Amino acid sequence: MASVSLTDDGLRAVKRALVSRFPDDKSSHLTEALAAACGFRTHASLLAAVRDTDPQDPNFVLLDEAAFLARRADLRGEPCAREDEHMLFDWLGLEHGTHVLKTTSTKYHEIDYSKSSRRRAWRNAMIAGINEGLARRFFSLRAGDNRWPGADREPHEQNKAHVYRFAIDDIPAIASLSDAGWDEISVHVALWPTNDAEHWIPAGNAGFHAGELFASGWLERRNGAWLQVSSDSNNAWSFRCRKHRLAEAAALELRPAGYAGRGNFAL
Repeated sequence: MASVSLTDDGLRAVKRALVSRFPDDKSSHLTEALAAACGFRTHASLLAAVRDTDPQDPNFVLLDEAAFLARRADLRGEPCAREDEHMLFDWLGLEHGTHVLKTTSTKYHEIDYSKSSRRRAWRNAMIAGINEGLARRFFSLRAGDNRWPGADREPHEQNKAHVYRFAIDDIPAIASLSDAGWDEISVHVALWPTNDAEHWIPAGNAGFHAGELFASGWLERRNGAWLQVSSDSNNAWSFRCRKHRLAEAAALELRPAGYAGRGNFAL
């Protein structure tokens, strides 16, 4: 995977890499397949989204290799070649920077949520909180771009967390953000929060004081854009959940908004 800004510059960078990778394909086929990779049905609908985007503050979208290959095969009228079945955008020689972000870390393929309801629930809570923060423009996926109220405090005060409430459909939620240094953001999320969750949610060991589900972790932004997954993301300090809430939280279907939902943990 890789993540691209919804801008002309971002899409052109990816298109150039695709033309180099598939020199015999029609340009129009690659254009439509790229739109599919970005989550759009047509190139026209992708362009409409680009026109509605502030190029100085764009959203990022994860490029979906499976969607790209399926649309390309459909347009070419032939199945995907075996050597293309495991194509990753991060391996296309894209220049990572302002408009294209790396999302595949070295541990990406070693992390598996499928065998643990607790790990899936942790992942879903974290993604919900991060997505909401991105949607409200409290921060961006670009390194160091923190914007929440108070993010520009003096260095000795920057560890104060910003707290916000939101909802996942009919599930009430609360989250906190703080600068963890090294361009990382410390994120805490509670679902079905308690009455005094605003007080507890910034605490690393808030647990059930914050809500019936509590999750904490970090968003990587310096070496790429991904949710850092530690070996402890299944344990007490970073995840607590009431038994009767676990299945519902684990079953949520949430897609990361321009970053990978799993990746290397850095101390």
